[in-house]
Amino acid sequence: MKERRGVPPRATTSISVPLQLFPRLPHAPPPFPLLLGLHGYGMHAATLFPLLARMAPEGWGVVAVEGPQSAFLPGEALGPSGARGFHWGVSPRHEDNQAVHRAAVAEAIAWSVARGADPVRVSLLGFSQPCSFGYRLALAPPHGHPFRAVVALCGGLPGEWTEPGPGTDASSATHALHVSTDADEYYPLERVAPFEALLASRFASARHEIHHGAHRIPSTAIPVVRAFLEAHG
Repeated sequence: MKERRGVPPRATTSISVPLQLFPRLPHAPPPFPLLLGLHGYGMHAATLFPLLARMAPEGWGVVAVEGPQSAFLPGEALGPSGARGFHWGVSPRHEDNQAVHRAAVAEAIAWSVARGADPVRVSLLGFSQPCSFGYRLALAPPHGHPFRAVVALCGGLPGEWTEPGPGTDASSATHALHVSTDADEYYPLERVAPFEALLASRFASARHEIHHGAHRIPSTAIPVVRAFLEAHG
């Protein structure tokens, strides 16, 4: 790389940061199915956890994972930390954000498996920002086993998925549920209209539902997600 105005060429290394988890693990003997939940931009895992716990079937382990990066959010406080929220990366280099998400999910799975979770019965749920990351991760899961189910709430698909296309051996064993809302200011109905076909070509099954509401997890989705996990997780 050529130097610019006295700035030397960039070098890259890596660092690790603590990962915050909010777990509820069953008292039943292991192994148990696991639901990992990832919040949206500017949110907190502690805010997502109560909803996640209601979505998980009886006897499942539940872990809400908090994004390892944070940002100051002016205006309304969005959680227990006040006007600071967490996220999965906002780098213009998309591979950086994907790497952050992948590392967080991998570590959360490893932590859970060490405490009795079944590595072959892991399901992944995301709201908003991590939805597309979750779908992409399902093509090559970090723990070496297909996810049993991937659930996306009020989010998008990987940007390159503009047409139906082949999945992978891993994704072809994973069931996908996508929940959109009819007044989502970020994902309007015309944008999400092709989602079911795009998902169906890459996953074992795909289901796309439209619920009433804005860019929030609709309460009507809670029993839908729970039933979906009971069937496929």
